[in-house]
Order: sequence, then structure tokens, then C-alpha cells
Amino acid sequence: MEQVPFDSTTSTLVLVNPAANRGRAQRVGEVITNVLLDRGVPAKKVLPSSISATRELVKEAINRGVRVVAVGGDGLVHHVVQEIAQTSGTLGIVPAGTGNDFAAALGLPTSVQEMATAVTDAATAVDVLKMTDGEGSVRYGTTIATAGFSAAVNVRAERLRWPQGPSKYTVATLMEITRLPRYRVEITIDGAERSCTCLLVAVANTAFFGGGMKIAPEASPTSGSVEVVLIHDTSALHLLRVLPKTFSGAHVTDQAVEIIRGKKIEMQMIPVNGHESCDFRSDGEAVGSLPQTITVVPGGLQVAGVTVADVSN
Repeated sequence: MEQVPFDSTTSTLVLVNPAANRGRAQRVGEVITNVLLDRGVPAKKVLPSSISATRELVKEAINRGVRVVAVGGDGLVHHVVQEIAQTSGTLGIVPAGTGNDFAAALGLPTSVQEMATAVTDAATAVDVLKMTDGEGSVRYGTTIATAGFSAAVNVRAERLRWPQGPSKYTVATLMEITRLPRYRVEITIDGAERSCTCLLVAVANTAFFGGGMKIAPEASPTSGSVEVVLIHDTSALHLLRVLPKTFSGAHVTDQAVEIIRGKKIEMQMIPVNGHESCDFRSDGEAVGSLPQTITVVPGGLQVAGVTVADVSN
């Protein structure tokens, strides 16, 4: 277990992912911590050695009533949320990773002084995804849970040594589109069953994923529901035409795209050819295999400094 850096005066734990955004998060974490200390906030900064160490630190912080500030991208936030979701703990987010889709969805600032203010502000309750597999194991997600082409791109991008940064997702997309497996989808949305052949399914708590793709324009983390995006079977050429439109949200009118709102989704995806794997991802992180049940937990996460407008159910 990571040595816990708390003392009796600590009110804020600053967790930094040193690898995020090619070291930028580590630099930002140092600055943010110094700003907090200058403002009289008893903050402790730590660079956890592993995911398990991160979770242990978060758990201890919650037990001590210490606020947790995550300095990094969606990946770090995802691992912190596994311990802090559905608790009374407050999470502050400093978006300093390659992908910061959750912070963007919450309207969090990006300048240092404003970020330091935001992480010490009052908390707002926002929704999270609760994913339960067939064995009862639970994972939480903040942005989008997805399987199919989108998850395959994510896996491919992780394996690429070049290029670095967001452009590796563009390269991974072009590599995966040449193979483009189809999946037989069995999905139940709020009790309504259906079957179809799709390229991908995205269960969206927020509008964005993949570093800025507006896959579900109407999704909001304060709505109490999700947008289930189905991209039905189509050609690689057609998909290439659709994908650029996702950055503006214009893809929603395409004939291959269907969006259904719901609160409880039971999902299974089986490769049509029987040979492809079907990875399940949330916030860009692996969250097991399908089938899984995804439910919305309204107000399941307390986040500091949120400015996103409330949306009625």
C-alpha cells in the first residue's frame, strides 16, 4: 500500500498522474498545489505509483473527510471515481491530460488560477454510470461506455508508439476502419428489447468522447438519463463520411445513426464473424467484457466547481 501522506491538518489531497499528457499534468499539479498553499489551503500532493495505490489513497481521503483533487485526464478521473462515487466525498478535477472530456462536459476552467478556485468551490451532484457484469462486479464511468468500433480504436491507439498525443486516435481510426467488424447487438433499454447489427454502441452520460467527438449532443451529466447511440451496419466509406461530423454533432441525422434515451441498459454484443473480440470501455479504460447492465446513478458523484446547467429529467 502507498504510504498515506496525510496529517491532522490536511484538507485537500492532490493526486497527479505524472504520465498524463507527456508530463504536463505533473507540471500543472506542482503549480496548482503551490497556488492552494499560497491561498492557505492545507494541500498535499502525491504521485501514486499505481492504479491500486491511487484507489487506496482516495479511500483513505474519504475516510478522513479530505477533498480529492485529480490532476490528469479522463483516465485518472475514472480510477478515482471507482472509490469516490456514491460516497459523501468531493472530487476536484484539474484537466491536464490528453483527453479531458468529463471536465469539458462539466464546464470546468482550464486556467491555473481558475482551476485552483474551482477545486475548492462547493460541490455539485452529477450523474455517473454504474456498470455491472454477470458476476456482480461493479465499475463506474463518468463519460461514455462503449463497445465495437470505438473501443477497438481505443485499444489500437494504446498500442501505438507513434504518433503521440490526440493524433494517434486518428491513425488508429484509419487502421481499424480497414477491418471494420460487425456486431450482433442484443440490447434492452428501460425494458424495451431489440436486436440489430451495429458497428458500435455508445452509452453516453456526457456528449463527448475520444478527445472531443460529440457523439451524443443531447447527453448531460445532470439529466438522470443517458443517450444510447447506435451506429448501424454500413460501409467503411460511409463511416468515413460520418465520423468527421461527430465533432460538430451533425452525424445525428445520418441514416446509420440512431439515438435512444434511457436509464437502464442491458447490453450484449457478439461479433458477426465469431473471431473478433468485443472490448468494453468507459472513459477510455477497460471495464470488462459484455454482457453488462449499465444504469444511471443520478447525482452519484460530488464534483467541485461545476458550471454545467441543470437539465430536467
